[in-house]
Amino acid sequence: MNKTIRLALALAVVMLATSACKTKQKIAEIPAGANIEAKAPKTEVRTPVIPNEKEEVKEAEVTRNENFSLVDGDKDALKYKYYVVVGSFSKQTNAKGLQTTLIGEGNKAIIVVNEKGMFRVLINSFNDYNLAHARIREIANRFPDAWVLVQK
Repeated sequence: MNKTIRLALALAVVMLATSACKTKQKIAEIPAGANIEAKAPKTEVRTPVIPNEKEEVKEAEVTRNENFSLVDGDKDALKYKYYVVVGSFSKQTNAKGLQTTLIGEGNKAIIVVNEKGMFRVLINSFNDYNLAHARIREIANRFPDAWVLVQK
C-alpha cells in the first residue's frame, strides 16, 4: 500500500509539473503560400560633426565680481582688474599652505579675503580678460576649477 501511495504521489507531481510548463501563448499561424521577407531594423549612420579650425569653441566663462582685500602678498598686485583664482578656502591656514607651495614653485601668489570670509589664492593679475582666461587654460591640468575674479 505504501508503494502505491508513493507511486500515485509521484505521478501527480509529474502531471502537475508538465501541465504548468506548457506555454499559454497562442502561436500565430502563417497562411500557406504567404511569402514574408525578414527585415533587419534600419540603423542610422551619423557622421560626426567636426568644427572648422576657424570656428572657436566657446568655453564656459567663470567670472565672479566680489569686494575683497589683501591678506598676504604683494600690495602692487591689487592694481589690476582681473585675477586668476586657483584656490578658495574658508580657513586662512589652508590658503596659506597653497600660497607657500605656489611661491616655492616661483609663482607670485597672494591671498585675499572677500566679504563673506572666503580666502582666495590668486596666482596672476591682468588688465585684459583674454589674458586672464588664457592663463586659466594654461593651468587647467593642475587647477581645473580656476576662475577669474573681478573687484567690485
